[in-house]
Amino acid sequence: MLLFPAGHASTTCTGTTGNAFVPTGFPTNVVTHTVGHFVITTENFGLCFTGAFNGLTTGTVTIVVNTSTGKGIFFGQNTFTGIVTTSSGSTSGTILVPFSASFSNGQFSGPYTLYGGTGGLADLGGFGTIQGSLTTFVGTYTATFFSE
Repeated sequence: MLLFPAGHASTTCTGTTGNAFVPTGFPTNVVTHTVGHFVITTENFGLCFTGAFNGLTTGTVTIVVNTSTGKGIFFGQNTFTGIVTTSSGSTSGTILVPFSASFSNGQFSGPYTLYGGTGGLADLGGFGTIQGSLTTFVGTYTATFFSE
């Protein structure tokens, strides 16, 4: 069975609590290639975050699926725009968020980092993990922040 987040359900952050994220709509600019037993897809996406991050991200992801096993990886970059709450308080701006994850059995997990912020996020750095459902792309995250 081929599983990858090319058909995320359209949803909003309404009702989302804690450190969570949900898609803001369906992916766009979806391009798929097949090479042997691998399907490689690139797409643009949007996510709505609540918790330590409150705001929206937009980005691009590359998804690689082994059609023999249904397992795979994805990686990409997004830009978060909104408010970040740390132990020092809350501040707003934008920040770059590269990420990667592996997936199997309908679940994904992996790391992300934070760098290159603007506005109140200009001196923010950090890292964490993402995890969630591959079929809905609804998930949760952890976050560790530091000043650069």
